[in-house]
Formats: sequence, structure tokens, C-alpha cells
Amino acid sequence: MGWREEIDPLLRQHLEKLIEESYKQKNAFEKAKNKDIAQLWCAVALLSKDNFDLKLKIKYLESFIRENIKTKTPKNLKKY
Repeated sequence: MGWREEIDPLLRQHLEKLIEESYKQKNAFEKAKNKDIAQLWCAVALLSKDNFDLKLKIKYLESFIRENIKTKTPKNLKKY
């Protein structure tokens, strides 16, 4: 049994997806001196991009909620 089968099943799904996504950059990391490390950096970049995208969505949603509270909340509730 390989090490990947030893990982918690819920976490393993995420790991397999990340490996699959990072493998799409194979043309790039195949040119690296240390291919394994280069693939890890590709995975880190994918996680960083996901994190950035989520922060952007949260920022938008917070702004949307703030604006809607200002315009659609009764005056006596605005102080909360």
C-alpha cells in the first residue's frame, strides 16, 4: 500500500485533485532539475491562486452585504 492510501479519505480527495491539477503543468516541471520539487511548487501556486480567488469573492460579498444593509435596513436597525 502506498503512502497516499494511508491519508485520511477526506484529505486524500483534495490531495488527488491537487496532484491532478499540478500535473497539467508537466511541460514546465519536466524541464526542472528537480522535477518533484517543481511539481510541488506548481501545487503551491495552485493553492495560492485558489486562496486569492476566495479572498476576492469574500471581499466582493462583504461589500455587497454592506451596501445592502445601508440601503435596505430600517433606520432603527442600522446602529447594530
